[in-house]
Amino acid sequence: MLELGRRALLLLCTSLSVQVSIGQTNGTSSALRPGLPIERTLAGGQSHSYTIGLDKDQFLQLVVEQLGIDVVIRTFSPSGQRLGEFDSPNGANGPEPVTVTAAASGQYRIEVAPLEPREVQPGRYEVRIVEIRKATEQELKAARSQELLNARGLALLLEVTQALDQFHRVGGRAAMQIRAAQLLWAADETKARRLMLQAIDNVKEIVAKADSSDPNYFQVFQSAMQLRQQVIDGLASRDPESALDFLRSTRTLVNPEGPRGEAQNNRELQLELTIASRIAGKDPKQAFRLAEDTLKEGASRNLIDTLQQLRTREPELALQLSHDIAAKLANEDWLQHPEEANLAVSFLQTNRPAGTSGAPPSLVAESEYRDLFKKVITEALSYSAPYPNSYTPERNSVQILVNGLRSMSVEVQNYGAEQAAAIERKWQELNNNSPLQEYSTFINNAPIDAALDAASRAPADARDQLYQQVASKVANTGDISRARQIITEHITSPQQLQQALRNLDRQDLYSAISAGKLDDALRSLKDFRPANERAQMLTQVINRIGQGIKKAAAIAYLDQVRNMLGASARAEDQQQMSALFEVARAFSRYDSNRAFAAVEPLIDQFNDMAAAASVLNGFGQKYYEDGDMIVDNGNPVGNAGNELARTLGGLALTDFERAKTAADQIRPADIRIRAYMAIAEQAIQSTPSR
Repeated sequence: MLELGRRALLLLCTSLSVQVSIGQTNGTSSALRPGLPIERTLAGGQSHSYTIGLDKDQFLQLVVEQLGIDVVIRTFSPSGQRLGEFDSPNGANGPEPVTVTAAASGQYRIEVAPLEPREVQPGRYEVRIVEIRKATEQELKAARSQELLNARGLALLLEVTQALDQFHRVGGRAAMQIRAAQLLWAADETKARRLMLQAIDNVKEIVAKADSSDPNYFQVFQSAMQLRQQVIDGLASRDPESALDFLRSTRTLVNPEGPRGEAQNNRELQLELTIASRIAGKDPKQAFRLAEDTLKEGASRNLIDTLQQLRTREPELALQLSHDIAAKLANEDWLQHPEEANLAVSFLQTNRPAGTSGAPPSLVAESEYRDLFKKVITEALSYSAPYPNSYTPERNSVQILVNGLRSMSVEVQNYGAEQAAAIERKWQELNNNSPLQEYSTFINNAPIDAALDAASRAPADARDQLYQQVASKVANTGDISRARQIITEHITSPQQLQQALRNLDRQDLYSAISAGKLDDALRSLKDFRPANERAQMLTQVINRIGQGIKKAAAIAYLDQVRNMLGASARAEDQQQMSALFEVARAFSRYDSNRAFAAVEPLIDQFNDMAAAASVLNGFGQKYYEDGDMIVDNGNPVGNAGNELARTLGGLALTDFERAKTAADQIRPADIRIRAYMAIAEQAIQSTPSR
């Protein structure tokens, strides 16, 4: 059991200087001054940094007005600690209010970055100070609480790192080491790097021991590939050379899917290009060299991400890379390689000729573009399916090419107008192999009476399905009674009639939930059966609570949902347990006591489930391996362990000590440590947000 001493916590709070990795900042920081707004253009992969001097206990309010780009704003203390992250759900236009309460005197920093790291369309924004004043006592108290929570989370994380040897499964231990390193990097880079190196050694061990003749090799391969991706995600922006060395040193895995389909070569190229995209902002020349190296080995759609970043940073390198991509594509057989077909379409969409609405300047000559576009048409039309409903890499490639052509109608008219009809016929050929599809497509687009007439003329064995489609279409308009009438009048099979009516009930419920008609939905769910399906629908209701609903009303709804899940504190099945976890997480926003009351009884139940799973391990389901619970194969006990850890992590934001005490009660050591990690993660990453 992990214990956190008061003295250790106080020492941590007073002596630890937290440095935060903030990504690439372009140029030097600009000073903010009252009454002097700053307007700038921001592109994908960039971030802009601003500083302002504040005295201890001062309160700063500023606003970033979005003028065509969706941004996120992060604030940092003089020591580099991240204080807050701000992003309102208002898209690419509108204000983002930002506040800072100064715990100490010094230079505070504000970072503005695109919400999506790979945002490629530049946009403008304006940042201006609204006010600087002395903070109120309530504002100072909230700031102190935030600092204490961050420090508690970091202290717990340090203890978790000492307990990771309790994981017996190498893969589970490596995943936790990567996660801990990511969280710790800001506070102690030396220790974070040590953890990452340990994780790398563990992943290399997994790769070295992988045996393609093992009946479970597919799962081993997928797990190893996921761990490799996690290592790269953790290292790429901090140490790209190490990330690349690791990637290339662990390429001995044999892809169980063979040379066709999702070939290993393409996955490896995608991983290399992930590194290139991450470092393009920091070192565009290195990213260019890496992209060129991967292009010699094969083609990947991920090249476009690197190309787009180079477009804004090093236009000459972007031009060279575009030329080389075009040359590569011109000499390839796309039908045999879906990833090359994907790259070809994306490349043409990215480099639409000048004059195309909304398109940035093209990076290739018009003649080069025309030749590639004509090749797309030629290869797409050259394919004929060997037999109906055949699915091969060639068909997949053609589907990509034809879908791409249909999205570029202007270019089709410019470079292949005489083949436009043939392209449309090819699309019909690929997508309308079943006679039922033609009726279904017509019903989707026709008025109700015409749709009913079409269903009546369809083959007899297809009519019930088509009448259900018509009824669903009517129900979407809100006319449930007519939808029921259509089903009862036209579906003759008693079994299908009953199923169709139940589907209609479900549709009606989901429509009410989506529309925010929670009272109507809860009334309908009161007697809904079976209970496990009702629990799933109640989860949907929970997810709607809190959106524009006052606190008292939200608590009343959650109480009603909790009562509908049964009087027992223990769950009756997997769906009910998931719903109870959702209830706890929802309650945490309004009433922490109710939240803990919902989740704490489930800990004892989970312990009982874990013990039973240990006895049943291997009898129809594998729950444990090497003494650790398996949490990534879909088994219900592992899923419950993950949900329990995630829920306690969320509750730590309202009562850190009670969440940790609850985690202490989890018996399986590996799940208990996962819960500690979730609690630490939430506490460290918790920042004021909008």
